[in-house]
Amino acid sequence: MKKHFFIIILTVLGYCMTIQGQVFGSISDESGEPLSFANVYVKNSTTGTTSNLEGEYELDLAPGNYELIYQYVGYSQKLEKVELGNSPLRLDVILEEESVGLQEVVVTVDGEDPAYAIIRKARDKRKYYLGLVDEYACDVYMKGNQRVADVPDKFMGIEIGDMGGVLDTTGSGIVYLSESVSKLSYQKPDNYKEKMISSKVSGNDNGFSFNQASAMDFNFYKESYSLGRNIVSPIAGNCFNYYQYKLEGAFVDEYGNLINKIQVKRKRDTDPALNGHIYITEDLWNIHSLDLWTDGDGIGIDILDTIRIKEVNVPVEGPDKWLPISRVVDFKLKIFFIQLEGEFTAVYSKYDLNPNFPKGTFGAEVLNVEEEANQRDSSYWEAIRPVPLSDVEQEDYIKKDSLQKVWSSKEYLDSMDRKNNKFKVMDLLFGYSFSNSYKKWRISVDPLSSIQFNTVQGYYPYINGSFRKTFDSDRNRWLDFQGGILYGIADKQVRGKFGGQFNFDQVKYTRIGIEGGRMAVQFNEEEPIAPLINTLTSVIFRRNYAKLYDKYYGRATFRQELFNGLFLTANLEYAHRKPLRNHSDYSFFYREDRDFTSNDPIDTANFDGNAFAPHEALTIDLTFRIRPGQKYLTYPNRKFIAGSKYPTFYFNYKRGIPILGGDTNFDFVSLAMTDNFGLGVWGNSDFRVEGGMFLSDESVPFIDHHHFNGNRNFLLRVDNYTDRFKWLPYYEASTTNPYFKAHWEHNFEGVILGKVPGIRKLKWYLTTGANFLYTEDLGPYTEVSVGLDNIGFKVFRILRFDFTTAFRKGENPDFGFILGLKL
Repeated sequence: MKKHFFIIILTVLGYCMTIQGQVFGSISDESGEPLSFANVYVKNSTTGTTSNLEGEYELDLAPGNYELIYQYVGYSQKLEKVELGNSPLRLDVILEEESVGLQEVVVTVDGEDPAYAIIRKARDKRKYYLGLVDEYACDVYMKGNQRVADVPDKFMGIEIGDMGGVLDTTGSGIVYLSESVSKLSYQKPDNYKEKMISSKVSGNDNGFSFNQASAMDFNFYKESYSLGRNIVSPIAGNCFNYYQYKLEGAFVDEYGNLINKIQVKRKRDTDPALNGHIYITEDLWNIHSLDLWTDGDGIGIDILDTIRIKEVNVPVEGPDKWLPISRVVDFKLKIFFIQLEGEFTAVYSKYDLNPNFPKGTFGAEVLNVEEEANQRDSSYWEAIRPVPLSDVEQEDYIKKDSLQKVWSSKEYLDSMDRKNNKFKVMDLLFGYSFSNSYKKWRISVDPLSSIQFNTVQGYYPYINGSFRKTFDSDRNRWLDFQGGILYGIADKQVRGKFGGQFNFDQVKYTRIGIEGGRMAVQFNEEEPIAPLINTLTSVIFRRNYAKLYDKYYGRATFRQELFNGLFLTANLEYAHRKPLRNHSDYSFFYREDRDFTSNDPIDTANFDGNAFAPHEALTIDLTFRIRPGQKYLTYPNRKFIAGSKYPTFYFNYKRGIPILGGDTNFDFVSLAMTDNFGLGVWGNSDFRVEGGMFLSDESVPFIDHHHFNGNRNFLLRVDNYTDRFKWLPYYEASTTNPYFKAHWEHNFEGVILGKVPGIRKLKWYLTTGANFLYTEDLGPYTEVSVGLDNIGFKVFRILRFDFTTAFRKGENPDFGFILGLKL
């Protein structure tokens, strides 16, 4: 009896120790409008919360006396003293618009607004604050809410419906609602380690949130920040080139600091800059808070309406070590006729500026989602959630908790398949799929519009289909079969290929595959001429640059990330190769003025069809991708690559094996280095340098020479400009000798043309580039180019124009105009 009594006493004591007081209520303005994402925090601490979309807040605290600060950017702070017991306390707060002091705002003699002097002082202290905090640890609660604001009943003849119950009768509804709690560690300059300990996704009990606290680090002490385009900070070193400033007044915060409210406005609509307000603390000259926004013109994304960033900072240690207590990023965009909007909210708490991180804390892994993160129940979230759910969000959780059972049921999936599997006229243009969603398989057939042309086969309709079977709900393991058949109308030959792949996982990215068939393929296996481009240039301009040979082949493939940053792709192929000749002389134009060339890539006047002797080839091709310092995100059963600040290296080894009837005998190696680096607001550069050689060349048919991705077409598919030449004949430089090449491309992203009146409204980007190649036979070959990118309108900016000049030793420069298509 005494034992049981003792256990009861301990249980009661434990319960009493966990009792917390709670203050809750609403935050609104003087007219009664709710203030979404207003801040509430305990004075002289980072313990706080943020109001939800409806202005409601909850803050759990131990019983006691507190001074609570209520703050919203653009409104006067309010201090409320509260005494909390063991019962919840409701406290509704009304905030007034800032009553800023304007009596001392005096324009200087030279006509300059006083805001400029304040910004200069903040700019001068920018680097100091950027490096002031060496490291910290904190807790971060994040919530993401994305909604369809408006959607048409039909789009391109396809009925949208209610998206499985997601949308209401007005065509709006939440499509993604997720919450997460993370332990965030930081060490300057840019090292992060995040551990997500809890995750909740509306409508998916087994899902994991894609919230990432480190991705919310909009640090305006940096010169610029990437939002798709590098945006200049209002206190950057060159800020006066992009911003106009106006001091709207000042007020005193709860710590006695004088806070200057400064309006910032970008000088030109297309400048990579922001509009809104930034609040600078007098004497400290740090960022107290901000409310800044930009739009599609500023970022260069036509579908974007606005993106807004709100941030509130509080002192964490000493007078000048301020860190965010909340950040909110909201956006509005329109894709065709679908309007989307949403926000990500981050609430920071429990800062520790002396965490004494153990060695090895910061490494390649920047985010780790715990296996049991999605197993938290509703009581956990009710206790830990600092931002109360809005009524709409609560309804969404309740609705989708029941809907997810419906969505996964055989009856529902079968009913959706019956609807979606019906053949429609538009399927002729976009392709047709037949699915069994419950059993996780799908059969697809490409559109019948896949009809191309070349001078070897003439017109050839190509029908391609696929079958995919998925083995898990996360779609990490799948089996895929693909095949296609075509008929050359001119050469009266049937060709086709069939293959299959099995994907084992998304952690090591392990995949094996087989493929075989008979196809007419380009001598350069990288196929520098896209079939559609070759079709257009052949039938319209009577230029048949694609040179093909007949290939009967079987191939086995394997790929895997051996360890972080080292990726292997291996191919083993056996092929029978035969030359081909032209069978079609058809074109729309220039029939009397221009002749097609032969199908011989070396002698374009050789029409005999004997470009090379038929032969067999057994080859093995190994490519290692080496990415030093590769960062990654770890989810249960999945890994996401986050890139690296270092260049990527590619080592390739290819061997022609003279066994099993193989007629080739060679060893080829190459080493390449690629990278992308930003130059702030001046855009981004990409480069590639590469060298290679044949270690042995006893038997190297022309097909196995090293070819370079050249171009002589007016039309060019824009895919990878840093691995091709813009005006080099396709096979003129093909070689078995050592070679070296380099490519560089730079996109100014509107920083130059965005300042030119009239032109800046077009949102075109100025580009420039250079290419270099050296082989023993060719000698030095150089190209320089200048161009215009982002040509088009709205989401259809699919064009690029380049003017290229090619230089060879002892020859006059050669010029080319290229219209690039982003397909």
